[in-house]
Amino acid sequence: MPKLRKPQDGFNLAFLDVMACGLGAVILIFILVDFKAFSPDPTEEKNKLEQELAASENEKQKLQKSIDEINDKIAQESARQDEAEEARANSTDYQSKLLQDQATLLAVLADLENQKAAISKEVEKSANIQMQGTGEQNYITGMKIEGKQIGLLIDKSASMMGDDLLDILGKLALSDGEKVSTRKWLRTKRIAQWMIARLPKDSKVTVVAFSETAKVLGNNTVSSARVKSSMQAIVKDLGSVVPDGGTNLQIGLRTLFSANPKITDVYLVTDGLPTLGDGLPLKCKSFISEQKSISSDCRRELFAATITKAPQGVHYNTILLPLEGDPYAPSSYWDWSRITSGTFLSPAKEWP
Repeated sequence: MPKLRKPQDGFNLAFLDVMACGLGAVILIFILVDFKAFSPDPTEEKNKLEQELAASENEKQKLQKSIDEINDKIAQESARQDEAEEARANSTDYQSKLLQDQATLLAVLADLENQKAAISKEVEKSANIQMQGTGEQNYITGMKIEGKQIGLLIDKSASMMGDDLLDILGKLALSDGEKVSTRKWLRTKRIAQWMIARLPKDSKVTVVAFSETAKVLGNNTVSSARVKSSMQAIVKDLGSVVPDGGTNLQIGLRTLFSANPKITDVYLVTDGLPTLGDGLPLKCKSFISEQKSISSDCRRELFAATITKAPQGVHYNTILLPLEGDPYAPSSYWDWSRITSGTFLSPAKEWP
C-alpha cells in the first residue's frame, strides 16, 4: 500500500501569520511616527495664544482710550451747553428787568402828562425872572422848586449840545458862539431859567455849572431868591457858559456843597450818567492810552460810586434830557431821586 503524503499547509499558514504580524507592526510604526510628526508642539501653541492675547489686550486698550476721549468731549460739550444756558437765562432776566423799568418810567410819564393837561394855564405872576411863552409849556407838573437852601446843578458837558454821539461829535468843531446856540443847550438854559423863576422868595440858592470843571454862577456863592438883581446875574453868567468836556458829577457836587454846606434840596439838569470821577472801576481804566469813551456798565458803576460820596439827608431831584446810548441813566437817576425823597422827570422835547 502506498504511503500517504503529509500535508504542508501548517507551515504555509504559520509563515503567513508571521508575515501578517510583521506587516501590521510596520504599519503601526508608520501610524505612530506620522501622528507624532503632525502633533502640534505645545510650546508653539502657547506662544501663539499669548501673542493673540497680547494683540487683543492692545486692541482693548485702544478702544478704552477712544471711549475715554469721547466721554471727555461729551463732558466738555455738556459743560459749554450749561454755561451757554446760564448766560441766556441771565440775559433774559436782565432784559426783563430793563423792560420792567422802562414800563414803570412810561407809566410815570403818562401820569405826569395827564396831570399836566389838567392843571391851570394861568402864568405865575410872582416869578423871579421873566420867562417868554405862556400856557402849559411854561409849567411842568410834579417838579416843584422848594426848600430853604437850594442848589441848582447844570450839566455843561459837550453832550449837552446833541441827542446822540454822531450829533455831538459833529458839534465839537463849532465855534464857542455856535456851541452856545445849539438847540439842546438853549433848552438847557431855559430849564435853568424856569427853575430860577420859581424859587421860593424866602429861599437861598447856589447855582453851579459843571463838566470836567465846575463854576459857581452869579455875584455870590449863595444868593437870595428875593433879590432880583442876583437872579439876573446868575442868568447872565449862564448865558456865557460854553458846553464842553466830559461829565464829572462828583466835582459838581463838591463845588455846590463847598459853596453852601447847608443845602437841603438839589435840582440837577443833565442828560446821562457821569463819565469822569473818582471810584472808576479798574476794569474801566486804560493804562496804555487815554480812554476816549466809557461803556454803559462802567458809567453805571461810576454813578453808584458818586452818589455814595454825595452828602446825605438831601433831596436830590433830576430833570433828565435823555441821551441815546446811555440806557441805564433813567432808572439810575429815578432810583436816586426816589430813595432821597426827590423827584425825577424826563420832560417832552418841546418843554419848556
